[in-house]
Amino acid sequence: MVKTLSLHFKTEKMRPIFRSASSGFRIASLFLLLFVGVIIAAALTRLLLMIPEVGDAGEVLSVYVSSAMQSVFAIGLPAYLVVAFTADRPTHYLKINKNRKLAKKIVFAILIFCVSYPFASFLAQWNSAMELPDLMSGIEEVMRSMEDAAMETTELLLSGSTIGSLVLNLLIIAGMAAISEELFFRGALQQFLMEKYRNGHAAVWITALLFSVVHFQFYGFLPRLVLGALLGYLFLYTRNLWVPVIFHFVNNATVILLRFFWGDTEWFSRVEEMPVTFSYLTAAVVSALITLLLFWIYLKKDLRSLTMNNITDSH
Repeated sequence: MVKTLSLHFKTEKMRPIFRSASSGFRIASLFLLLFVGVIIAAALTRLLLMIPEVGDAGEVLSVYVSSAMQSVFAIGLPAYLVVAFTADRPTHYLKINKNRKLAKKIVFAILIFCVSYPFASFLAQWNSAMELPDLMSGIEEVMRSMEDAAMETTELLLSGSTIGSLVLNLLIIAGMAAISEELFFRGALQQFLMEKYRNGHAAVWITALLFSVVHFQFYGFLPRLVLGALLGYLFLYTRNLWVPVIFHFVNNATVILLRFFWGDTEWFSRVEEMPVTFSYLTAAVVSALITLLLFWIYLKKDLRSLTMNNITDSH
């Protein structure tokens, strides 16, 4: 009991030091805890797989266990711990408090998802067909092998045909990934970068770049970069972390649901293998322009609303 109180006292005594830390220190701490979390997640996964009922259940369950451990200990928890030690009100800083306009913001996020989907789909097809110069053939071979390994894991998880596998995919691959990654990248990293550079656009795009890089999938780099930017701007403009979380979940869940219900159909195969044509490019450009227009309209209305509230408060 005495030891517990002593540890609590020391922790509270250290909090002011952490709260006065620079944004650079916070970013470094975030990635340090990410590295430590990867090790802890791997160790816990190994321990859990030593349990006969878990280890003997097959490769799919081991991937689920590994994914869940990574989401919690390598991504979500490090983000929350850094914010908890460096901010007075962690939930307020992360912007996960309730908001009376949250429902409208979520509708806006889903609308952005639907409108931007053709552009993201085009980028995915174009990026996957990229070829590096002959001088970089060795690098391309390594990147292709990494891409194939990631694809095999994805196919393994999405190959399930039972309702149980669908629920697990929605919970772990869509839900846990969306919450943990948005906590890390938008809730923590993007805000730290914004404090460092005092520029919302720079923070969004640097975060999106790192978000895409850490997935180690070159042939999915561009669509993931754009996805990161969309998530970043949704967080920047709505000032609520649940909005990009919902967008991220819907993005992941859409792939899972399409593969589960229509993965074996001919039209789904045609969509996945759609060639990069001029009409496809035109649809992608229109999709991008409408997405930008929607963001502009939202920002304009939001600024008008803030102005009206300030006028009301002044009276």
